[in-house]
Amino acid sequence: MKKRRTLAVVLAAAITAGMLVGCTGGGVKTEQTAAPTAETAKQEEKTEAENGATEAAKEAENIVWAGWSGEEEASKDIFQRMMDTYRKDTGNEVTWVGWTWADTAQQLLIRTQGGEQLDIAQVDIGIFNTVANAGVLADLNEVMGADYLKENFQESALAVGNIDGKQYGMPWSMASISMVYNPTILKEAGWESVPATMEEFEKCLADVKALGGDVIPYAVSTKDATCAGDFMPWLWTFGGSLFNEDGSVAVDSEAAVSCVKWYQDMLSKGYIAMDTGRGEARQLFAQGKVAFYDDAVVAKGQAVSNGVSPDDVVKVCSAMERPVLKEGDQPQSTMWGHMLVIFKDSEHKEAATELAKTLVSDEIAMDYFKNNGMPPVTKSAMEKDEVKNDAYLNGFIKSTATARLEETARMTNASEVKSIVTEELQYALLGQKSAEQAVADMAARLNSL
Repeated sequence: MKKRRTLAVVLAAAITAGMLVGCTGGGVKTEQTAAPTAETAKQEEKTEAENGATEAAKEAENIVWAGWSGEEEASKDIFQRMMDTYRKDTGNEVTWVGWTWADTAQQLLIRTQGGEQLDIAQVDIGIFNTVANAGVLADLNEVMGADYLKENFQESALAVGNIDGKQYGMPWSMASISMVYNPTILKEAGWESVPATMEEFEKCLADVKALGGDVIPYAVSTKDATCAGDFMPWLWTFGGSLFNEDGSVAVDSEAAVSCVKWYQDMLSKGYIAMDTGRGEARQLFAQGKVAFYDDAVVAKGQAVSNGVSPDDVVKVCSAMERPVLKEGDQPQSTMWGHMLVIFKDSEHKEAATELAKTLVSDEIAMDYFKNNGMPPVTKSAMEKDEVKNDAYLNGFIKSTATARLEETARMTNASEVKSIVTEELQYALLGQKSAEQAVADMAARLNSL
């Protein structure tokens, strides 16, 4: 549309210039004064043509946007609408490339270091530091403007993407990884309210198991990086941690052993299953084959993609605080969120900036929120009544109040740490190691990093 308007201006200038030149050729004295005007029009035509060429060049840009959400079935239609809006508003083209969540950090680094085009990406806060410390990101204060960022986002949200004063990430979503449950299944098992303690939780899982069928009572992740992610809040629940505040390894503890033994007991009773990652859990949950699992607010998207009305999602998909070991304990959860980053070697930073601003615009943000559960992060969108009064979001708001970053979030070797935690937990679950041995080996391997 912009291109057409520019061409119209150029043509109008050309027509005007032609008319003036024609009048001058008549030799009428009074029209000799029109000669400079004609010359001016020609100059304006030239300038407009040059500007038009510049605009055309801009419109021809093709930027590459990377992440994982666009690969997920529940988000594909929404992402298509995002890209269509961007194309319509800017005339630019956008190509989506994606991988699984667990592979995203590695693939981003491989692509940037290999010289392949990459302009803008979705980055989980858990892998943000890994990508930022690789030195491949642009400072958004320079690219987008510090004033724009401060005007549109809360300081706390911006802080997640700020390293040593450099704003490498722009908030795209912020909430927690919560316990997600199916209210319908719980009612069938005799539970009108959610379990608040570990004792109640295990009783509820037993009641769900007693229903029979192929329902997994609790689809906790037992593979890939999401396994380590699910393990951490349970480790905190038992009073343990992976590391001390000074960075030294702390996982070799009775609390960690108790947590691993609990996992083993859950598996032996059939409450959890092996070879289950976030992706599998999400799909099975959407099919009504899981009572509980851990997920972010985007769990809503899977239900909607399966035909559930956004207004009815809470009947089959709701969020709750994680059960505590004993009454009075603080429920544990990990902070979850996505950042948008722009790569410093991108030749299309301006176009990438336009895409980032499109993605957080009220129109796009509310579409994503309504159909996928992704909470908007701009000040304007957060103030909308639809957001503040949303029943589905309320459960996540509660757990977010006490959420904290994964212990690996600020580590440059986060992927290695998560691999060690996952592998040792799997050894214990498969009966290849005792809980004590798995924890001891986990600590030894972490100390060797």
